[in-house]
Amino acid sequence: MIRVLIGFFIVFIISGCTTSKQSSVVYEEYKPTQTQKPLHVKEVTAKIVPKQIMPTSGSIKGSISKLIHSDGSWNYEVKSTDTSNRKLSHAKFTHPKKLASKGDFVYAIINDGKLKEIYLIKKANYKSKAINKRYKTKTVQKTKADKRTKKHQRISIPTVEAISLD
Repeated sequence: MIRVLIGFFIVFIISGCTTSKQSSVVYEEYKPTQTQKPLHVKEVTAKIVPKQIMPTSGSIKGSISKLIHSDGSWNYEVKSTDTSNRKLSHAKFTHPKKLASKGDFVYAIINDGKLKEIYLIKKANYKSKAINKRYKTKTVQKTKADKRTKKHQRISIPTVEAISLD
């Protein structure tokens, strides 16, 4: 018990010696210079993003995102789903005829911004034949009373049993 008290006493003396020193910290008032802007004013800077250069030659596999008719030609814009084997990620090209609709999945070969070949992989927005569904109603079949002939004899279930002893 005495050892514990001596240990606490030593710790108290050591910690008291370290904290008894007074630090000399001087606080000064902050005064901003006139060249600095106040913090509450936010300056908006517009970032200039360079336009992405659209490749004009190559092949692309994807779906048609935009289809616009202007000046006697059709302007296609295709977004790619497959970029393997150096395929383009997106492309714009023109063709004088409408070969596919918006949303169609195509494989296109482009040369100098003009369509060279196009293959329709899957057509979108197609209309299927309307199927007329006719629901059959359940009909209750009435039991017909068979005619009693020699071929069709109807024997009923016995309801009463009687025994006579003569």
